[in-house]
Amino acid sequence: MATTLRTLLADQVEFYWDVHLWPRLEGLTDDEYLWEPVEGAWSLRTGDDGVVRIEQTVPEPHVPPVTTIAWRMAHLGRDVWAKRARAFFGPTSAPADADMYDDRHWTDPLPLTAEGGLALLEQGYTLWRDALAGLDDEALLRPLGPRGGPFADDSMAALVAHLNREAMAHGAEVCLLRDLHRAQHERSDAVAAAALGGRADDLDRTLRLGGGVRDLPERFPALLTELAGIHRWGEVRVLVEHGFPAGAPAGDGTTALHYAAAAGALEEVRFLVGHGADPAAVESRFGATPATWAERFGRTEVAALLTDRAGPA
Repeated sequence: MATTLRTLLADQVEFYWDVHLWPRLEGLTDDEYLWEPVEGAWSLRTGDDGVVRIEQTVPEPHVPPVTTIAWRMAHLGRDVWAKRARAFFGPTSAPADADMYDDRHWTDPLPLTAEGGLALLEQGYTLWRDALAGLDDEALLRPLGPRGGPFADDSMAALVAHLNREAMAHGAEVCLLRDLHRAQHERSDAVAAAALGGRADDLDRTLRLGGGVRDLPERFPALLTELAGIHRWGEVRVLVEHGFPAGAPAGDGTTALHYAAAAGALEEVRFLVGHGADPAAVESRFGATPATWAERFGRTEVAALLTDRAGPA
């Protein structure tokens, strides 16, 4: 089947959404959603009239303020996708002469919760994706017309390409803000900070003085997996020796043993299994065991060891 312009444009944004952006938003909390990384950040604010609005100025400032995840998600879901979908494909309650920037294409309240923000983002994406699916190449190459505002002479294909770039830019910033929020939270704890900072001696000393890991596994359940993912083997060993469960999984079921197996770190694999890590643990992303990860990366000796330890299927 011949590749069409619509296929190229639609596949680009669908792949980005399905593989890169939406999975990274799983478990988003209200604290992350409204977290202000610096003083004076732009966010969603409730005015004196009780209406929630997105902070912005027109024209955009030369150096825009840092924004919250809530700001980015509202802008992407509403302004980038939903308003354009309603402006060009309906339904919309905006007047016939309203261009694609007009707020009257989207009169729904802006959400102050992570759940609401995710729903808005998904709704905006779905509206735009479904509208794009109904276009053929001829329609994509037509000028936008009056609803395109100052870009009336540009084609719909040019707009779609631009919105794809916008989605990737804003989505990347949302993911980075999540990373920064997580890192700030983790490094507020002396033990987690020493582990992630690669300071095994400090980590060991802190745990000895503090009486072991205590409630660390409950507060940072994915810490061991995170350390193994960046090959902090010394810190992994210290934590396990002080009582951190060797098989503690991340949210998707991935364990430190998966990463040790993929790295071909035979001694670390033996250490983790010897301290109770489960060779039969299955992560949900690929539905794979540590042995499968080892096979995928050509770690035959590790794969054989883990297959033997896991026992018959």
